[in-house]
Amino acid sequence: MRSPGRTPNITPLEAVSSAGPRAHEDPQARSLALKHALDRAGAVMALVAAAPLLLLAALVARLHGDGPVIVRERRIARDGRSFEMLAFAPLPLLRRWSIDQLPQLVNVLKGEMSFVGPRPERPEFVEIFGANLRRHDGPRRVRPGISGWSQVRGLEAAAPLAERLRWDDWYVQNWSLRLDAKILLRTMLAVARADELD
Repeated sequence: MRSPGRTPNITPLEAVSSAGPRAHEDPQARSLALKHALDRAGAVMALVAAAPLLLLAALVARLHGDGPVIVRERRIARDGRSFEMLAFAPLPLLRRWSIDQLPQLVNVLKGEMSFVGPRPERPEFVEIFGANLRRHDGPRRVRPGISGWSQVRGLEAAAPLAERLRWDDWYVQNWSLRLDAKILLRTMLAVARADELD
């Protein structure tokens, strides 16, 4: 029996129903959102910092190339999206320090690519290998990258596709911001040594 004068501590029904169970938050999704935000911010800063180099590279491509300064290649991301990957005209002078890939910063800014990720494949390879290119993506959207795990492991574009896919699949399954930082560091060291990253 309640003591007189005391009011029982009752939680209003409205408060219980409105609170409900906490939604499950996927930490991987938060990390990917942070990765994409850092990509875009980094692309802006890199484009501003590299503006003189971009102008110089465009001048070199104009003077020594016969075709367009910027080459647009149709590529397929692992989730099936098609986009035009940008690059300077393929000249040895630009490829030596991977300067030919600087226009891909625009792809990163547009959200089509990331600084680090699996390399986007040519449409003809996608037609041959089909679902094998996306079998480990699951619900995570890992954007294609300017650099990636297969490149820093020394695999060139001429390496067997199955081998490159194996390393790209490993990257998707084990992705983390720490792994991205490791790949970026190894990429910068490779560029400093004038190693070509295909």
